[in-house]
Amino acid sequence: MSEVERREEEEYDPEFNEELGIGRAVALVLAGIGIGAGLALLLTPKRGDEVRDAIGRGYRKTIDSLTERVQDLQDRARDLKEDLRERAPNVLKFGRPRRERRVRES
Repeated sequence: MSEVERREEEEYDPEFNEELGIGRAVALVLAGIGIGAGLALLLTPKRGDEVRDAIGRGYRKTIDSLTERVQDLQDRARDLKEDLRERAPNVLKFGRPRRERRVRES
């Protein structure tokens, strides 16, 4: 297959074109974020140290929020683990008669 034929096939391959479309979209979004952030820093009426302080405050708030969410998830996981330990013996007792019936029927 020649290079031209291969490229023509790629042009008509919907999966190939979809992957290119997604990659382009992601690249354009990232480029837009970068350009927007750069323009915001250049055109802001605040001084540099004020902007850095605001960015630092936002960063700290985000870290604190994430830390709280992680702690909540750890607490929920611990509660689920304890609940499972309490219920596991009952589940095993419930399953034994069925297993014994299957062995007798075999």
